[in-house]
Amino acid sequence: MSFGYKNYASDGTLTYSTDDATWTLLATKFAYANTNYTWVDIPYMPTRIVTRGMMNQLVGDDEGYCHTFSLSGSTLTATRPSSTNTAATFFMVFGK
Repeated sequence: MSFGYKNYASDGTLTYSTDDATWTLLATKFAYANTNYTWVDIPYMPTRIVTRGMMNQLVGDDEGYCHTFSLSGSTLTATRPSSTNTAATFFMVFGK
């Protein structure tokens, strides 16, 4: 039995799979809850994608948010959409 990782876009199309050896993991970053972050050390490749995942659950029945992001050049910026309900977010940047 084998295991792997697959990432899908919101429309259901496969954007990354460990079956596809052409993608390289360029960076992993972690943004703590309710904070904004900027990292300036992201390696450049002609094609890059960013995946993200919510890493913790908020207490109670509050609505939780995942950081939004932008990637330009070597800079990855994570922005909190809420000052109190943004969960910690884990980012992975892939390139080819």
